[in-house]
Amino acid sequence: MENFDNIEFSTLKEVVIQLLQNTGYLVDLSTTGVATGFDKVDAITNGFQAGEVSAIASKPGNGRTAFLLSLLFNIASKSGKAVGVFSPERSATKMFYRLIESETHQSIKKIRERELKDSDREQVNTNLYNLSKAEIYVDDSSQLKGEELKKRCCLMRKKYGVDIIFIDSFELLCGGNTYLPTSMEEEMEVAILKDIKAVAKELDIPIVVLSHISNSAKLNLENNEPITNHVANHILENIDSVYFILRDYRSDIAKFIIAKHKNITEKQEIELKFIESIDKFVDK
Repeated sequence: MENFDNIEFSTLKEVVIQLLQNTGYLVDLSTTGVATGFDKVDAITNGFQAGEVSAIASKPGNGRTAFLLSLLFNIASKSGKAVGVFSPERSATKMFYRLIESETHQSIKKIRERELKDSDREQVNTNLYNLSKAEIYVDDSSQLKGEELKKRCCLMRKKYGVDIIFIDSFELLCGGNTYLPTSMEEEMEVAILKDIKAVAKELDIPIVVLSHISNSAKLNLENNEPITNHVANHILENIDSVYFILRDYRSDIAKFIIAKHKNITEKQEIELKFIESIDKFVDK
């Protein structure tokens, strides 16, 4: 009887995956953590590491939400990872709509009201189908603190198997208690960070917290001042990695700065490109 064990068939999937990897769409499989999807960033950091807490800070109006959405798409689509997001500032629907508009290059209004040109409809349908397979889970509850946040993180991990969690933003998580004396405010922030770190270790996943840069009006990258000066010491001490995203409105180039990370001895600056028309950050 003829032996067919050595016969192999070619598959479209294999060819497409190889092509996507060669063009940089799929992440480098050698990355040990959860890859950001930005090649030069992942080459230095090896992605977000399990059990660690990272902070991404930006000046107000510098595209923090656009950068978060770019990360979510990269991680869920390029890496095929499940992503959890806590977004007390922005509803899940608004966040998803912005992501849809960014990836389809079309407004939600045009999509919903069927105002697309025939030449665009098929591409939009393909993009929407691909997005429908991305595992992104958003909790837009407000006033999440302490045990409630921990409970919801554990539920996300257990129910959906999320590989990474983002919290947008640290200020809202702290409730914006500017009326508290400085010492009490610092104690509260440290307690929250320690709770987040405990959750990251217990669930064995990375947790990324987004934040605004303090005293950003004085921020000057042209001098030798350490950029970590723009993060309070009590916060810096309780976070494993610190990143900054800074964008100059006169250019489409943004700087992603690795300010604190176990793989570096001095800050690293990486240039990314911001495509304003689709509100998205990509590799330069």
